[in-house]
Amino acid sequence: MKRMFQEWREVAAFRDARILLIAGALSLAGDAMAMAALVLRVHASGAGPYAVSGLLWCFALPVVVTMGLAGRASDRIDSRRLLVASGLVQALAAAALSLVDDLWATFASVLVLQTAFAFGNPVWTTLLPRVVGERLVGRLIALQQGLRAAAGPAGAGLGGVLVQWRGDGIVFALDAVSFLVLVCAAMALRIRRRGEDPDVSPTGRRRVLRSLLPTDGVAALRSARVLWVLVLALLPFIVTVESVNVVEVFLVRDVLGAGPAQYGLGEVVAGSAAIVGSFVAGSILHEQTRVRAIVWALFGCAAAQVGQGLAPSFPWYLLGAAAVGFLLAIGNACIFALLVTGIPDAHRGRVLTLVNGLSRACTALALLLGGVLATTVGARAAYVIVGVAGLAVAIGAATALRRVSVRRDLANPALVDLPAAGQAH
Repeated sequence: MKRMFQEWREVAAFRDARILLIAGALSLAGDAMAMAALVLRVHASGAGPYAVSGLLWCFALPVVVTMGLAGRASDRIDSRRLLVASGLVQALAAAALSLVDDLWATFASVLVLQTAFAFGNPVWTTLLPRVVGERLVGRLIALQQGLRAAAGPAGAGLGGVLVQWRGDGIVFALDAVSFLVLVCAAMALRIRRRGEDPDVSPTGRRRVLRSLLPTDGVAALRSARVLWVLVLALLPFIVTVESVNVVEVFLVRDVLGAGPAQYGLGEVVAGSAAIVGSFVAGSILHEQTRVRAIVWALFGCAAAQVGQGLAPSFPWYLLGAAAVGFLLAIGNACIFALLVTGIPDAHRGRVLTLVNGLSRACTALALLLGGVLATTVGARAAYVIVGVAGLAVAIGAATALRRVSVRRDLANPALVDLPAAGQAH
């Protein structure tokens, strides 16, 4: 325990690490405030559930569509320039949201906001190993995840209060300020990646098509076989674990008879457990242990969802929510630590962009699946079905990992053999 706290202090001693953590937490709180305000705005418009679905699609679509372009940009363009440009565009889009209230103008502003996010977000993660080194990057990611777990619910709650008190304009203005904080953080960082790319890819239509598709990211990820197996397992698991977001309110309120305050308590419990899970993940230093932790997190989350579906009362549901929040935090922190250490630096941005884009696509699919389950089988059965499906995914991942050498694939990421791409300096 003493050694763990010593290494936490060692991470916090890095100036750039403090900048990344503080600016990232403030920005996430601003984003959570804005998300709450957007949902309330769309709900108040009277356009119905389809409008809320349209808003969520506006958040997911740009990240999915720009996977190829954003991935190459993150590895080819100077990190400071890209982060400053994306942050300024996001600030302008948030400012636009504070000035308009038309539904279609809101959707258009969100599309611009998320497109800029798609280009800037992976770059922050690619910088992490350069800030604290490979040995401490896992702890930095875990600390970052813990702060995010705390900042998200706090921002969402504050956003609801501000909308009720002063209207949503003030929320989007504050969100714009949070993006300007990110811009200042990007300019203040001493660490940067200077991308160069002697592109020898085909010209003409083939080159345009290749620039739109995340082919380089797929090639890099497939070369790291352990990471390839884990990502292939995590994608369907995202569909299962997030599909119950649509069903959750019906289980808590209608089936278990909990009130509005108790429903909010479930979110607080899950978020608090996620903070603890993030710190636990930071104590995992070895790649093989991280792989095992991810697989066990898949099993545990799926089993907890089955338990939530069968919960006889609300306290039992809360216990399952705590388990899901705790294990998801461990799984998320471990997989990102493996991605930033197991992929060569020159291809890291493309792989992270690919994973982010595919994750958003799975989230969108989960919304559709959750709606179907809610209307066909009911809340309890929905939790049990997706929990059983998650257990099947975990079994498949464990079986597939037995066929690859975890030690060999993760010990030397430089063995990944790919065509020449951007070199980071």
